[in-house]
Amino acid sequence: MPEERFFCCCFTGYRPRKFPFLLERGGKEYTEFENALMDELLNLANNGFRTFISGMAMGFDIIAAECVLTLSQTPKFRDADIKLVCALPFKDQAKKYPAEWKERYDALLKSADQTIIISNDYYKGCYFDRNRFMVDNSDCVVTWFDGNKGGTKNTLEYAKEKGRAVININTEYKK
Repeated sequence: MPEERFFCCCFTGYRPRKFPFLLERGGKEYTEFENALMDELLNLANNGFRTFISGMAMGFDIIAAECVLTLSQTPKFRDADIKLVCALPFKDQAKKYPAEWKERYDALLKSADQTIIISNDYYKGCYFDRNRFMVDNSDCVVTWFDGNKGGTKNTLEYAKEKGRAVININTEYKK
């Protein structure tokens, strides 16, 4: 019998200020966003994805990582060895995060199965290098993307160049 192959997924998306709605629990749009993300994670896990890489930026990355931990505690996947990998562009990435995001970031690092630090110190291009690392080590990329220029768009273009599947949970964006 052939050995079962497990797949890896990474996340790329916006910081809180770039979303068209508040990233605060309880809001209708946030709830729909989080539910869509969880639905996609469940779909991926049902199709053999076991490792999920988060770049740990405020906003989409942290929320996606929290959803991975929630997934790992669901009855169906509690024993499935779901792994969260945190890929940090540099050691002190969260140093300037607001307190709420810093607390969430720290909690995720404590719960993660692995933390990979691209560089000890910040340098121009370290976020780009982190994003390339994530894509290079993944089979697909999950995003919330609306077409705007920036790091998310660049990462998705790189993913497409590398032949990675891209799953956009923003149903309003049709490109």
